[in-house]
Amino acid sequence: MRIVLIADDRILRDGLRALLGQNATTEVIGQANCGPEAAERVSELRPDVVIADIGSWTSANVEMVRHIAQAHPEARIIVLSPFRNQAFVAAVFRAGTHGYVVKRNGFDELLRAIDAVRSGSTYLCPRVRELILPEYAQSHDAVRRPADACLTEREAAVLQLLAEGRTSKEIALMLEVSSKTIDACRRQLMKKLEVNSVAGLVKRALAMGMTTLAS
Repeated sequence: MRIVLIADDRILRDGLRALLGQNATTEVIGQANCGPEAAERVSELRPDVVIADIGSWTSANVEMVRHIAQAHPEARIIVLSPFRNQAFVAAVFRAGTHGYVVKRNGFDELLRAIDAVRSGSTYLCPRVRELILPEYAQSHDAVRRPADACLTEREAAVLQLLAEGRTSKEIALMLEVSSKTIDACRRQLMKKLEVNSVAGLVKRALAMGMTTLAS
């Protein structure tokens, strides 16, 4: 099974490569940082499985998954992430992800995900299943989601970065928009999440599992 690892953290990539190298059924054929480089490497190497470590909830990372999924439908994508938020999980699955593993799970969980997606199944680790499945158990139709599931990708990215202590100016530079756009987005977040301060937004982000500060 040919695998490409995608992560901005080189130490994490090297660690995963070493662990996967001990498994006789897997072969890591390449590594890449998140972003355009990742899509290029997948195009070049044509792996069976792509493991994408996504540590920041930004539209760019979701778009990276979408681009790989659309350009290479034969590749099975597993997202490895610290987030246990319904909105984020839904966003990456809409983008084309086939498996989702929370980083706090052990390496065996990742191996189970690899086996599942290669067999054609969709995989959700137990930490995510226990969060999501009750939402659909009440009826055949999806029940109404909480307010945080209605965030746009930009709003979610801004909320996460605010929770990490970034200023509006820093966030604007990172997302390549104006500071006024970020200020407007912050006001919209306060309205949607029914809080009246940045501190309130940070508390909501922590409760939603949108930042590693919650772990």
